[in-house]
Amino acid sequence: MKKLLLHAICVLVTMTSCKKGNDGDDSINKAEKGYATGKVADTKGKPLSNVEITVENVLPGASNSYTGKTDANGFYKIKIGPVGEYHASAYHTVLYNGVTYSLPMHSDNDAVFSNEGAVRNFEWKLTGSMYSGGRYGSSITLDADINFMINDPENIEYTLKPVGKLIDGSDGQELVLHPGLPNTESYGKLLDIPIGRYTLSAVYLNRGARKPLRLKLTNDYDAPYRGTVTIDFPEFFYEGVAVMYNE
Repeated sequence: MKKLLLHAICVLVTMTSCKKGNDGDDSINKAEKGYATGKVADTKGKPLSNVEITVENVLPGASNSYTGKTDANGFYKIKIGPVGEYHASAYHTVLYNGVTYSLPMHSDNDAVFSNEGAVRNFEWKLTGSMYSGGRYGSSITLDADINFMINDPENIEYTLKPVGKLIDGSDGQELVLHPGLPNTESYGKLLDIPIGRYTLSAVYLNRGARKPLRLKLTNDYDAPYRGTVTIDFPEFFYEGVAVMYNE
C-alpha cells in the first residue's frame, strides 16, 4: 500500500513539473499586446546577447521605430506604439580580424504585425538567402587580366582554404567552387561564402589538364600576380571582394 501511494505521489509530481515547463515555454512563444518579444541564437543555437533589435513602424507616413538589445539569455522585449504596422530586424556587431561587421540575423517570421504584439525569433546564419533577396555570405567577383582571355571562365576551379576561425568562431571548411555559366547570377562570381579569412588559389581546367593560375586583388593595382591571394571581406560584406586572374 505504501509503495502504491509513493508511486502515485511521484506520478503527480512529474505531471505537475511537466505542466509548469510547458506553461513556461508557451509564455515565451506567446505574443504580448503592445510588445515585440523573442530571442536570438548563434549559429550553434546558443543564446546571443547584446544583439540590437529594431522594430520599425512601416505604416505609410510613419517614421517611428523602437530599439532594444538581447539580454544574457538572448531574450528581448520592446514596447511598441499603439498604432502601426511593425517589422522587426536584428543586427549583431562583431569585431573580426580588425574589421567591425554589422551582421543581419535571420528571422523565423518576416511578416509585419500590429500593436497586438508578436514573437520574432532570430538566428545567426553564415550562408543562405535573406528575405530581402541578398545572402548572409559574402562574394568574390572574378575578372581576367586584360592580357589573358579565355572563353570558358566557368571552368576555372577556385579553392578557398580558411585561415583561422570563421567570424562566428567555428572551424571553416575548405571550399572548392566554380563560377556560373554565362547569363546566370553567379557568372564571374563565387557567391554566399561564409565570412572568414581565406587563402584563394585557382586552376584552369582545360581538356583534362589542370593549369594553375596566378591571382591578385583587383584594387591592389601595383601588386604582382601570385599563386595565392589572401581574402578578407570588407566591413560592408555584401559588396564582396574583387580578384583578377592571369596565366
